[in-house]
Amino acid sequence: MLLRDGRFAVVLTRDDDVFVPLETRTSIARSMEADIFLSLHADTLAEGEAQGATVYTLAEDASDAASAALAERHDRDDLLAGIDLSEQDDLVAEVLMDMARTETRPRTDRLAEAVVGAIRAAEIRMHRRPRQTAGFSVLKTPDIPSVLLELGFLSSARDFSRLTDPDWRATMAGAIRTALVTWDAEDSALRQLKSE
Repeated sequence: MLLRDGRFAVVLTRDDDVFVPLETRTSIARSMEADIFLSLHADTLAEGEAQGATVYTLAEDASDAASAALAERHDRDDLLAGIDLSEQDDLVAEVLMDMARTETRPRTDRLAEAVVGAIRAAEIRMHRRPRQTAGFSVLKTPDIPSVLLELGFLSSARDFSRLTDPDWRATMAGAIRTALVTWDAEDSALRQLKSE
């Protein structure tokens, strides 16, 4: 849907069911000079019950224990997301990362809000707390607005049914497209204002 739209250049980090290391995913985004990084997931929960779409943004402290466990399971390592800071001492590297995140964080927050808003407008079921934070490594690219969209949970019979329904997937794809168009228009306008 995004490719057919004509406004987007889409780069997939994979196109079949193979594992791509987390650092490789963000390195691909960086090498392609991505404007955003959108990580799509459909996960399972071994314990408890969850259903509905959830949008995650980066935070070292997860918004709840389930988010922390999910991020830990996805990551296992604290990656610097492909940035080569090997020539910098730790303090300089940390300051450079913080500076990049200072500009990127509001853009990421607006992207997350656009995704939540578009999914709600499409009347797609969302998690009871649709916007959460966690320390997912794929969100740690400091200079690219990045969100992780948990489309639903395969461990939920309802979500599984939705995820395997072509009409539902088309509706979700349309919501994602709407979110990206909305975010891009707002982001472009704000960047234009800053440059004046």
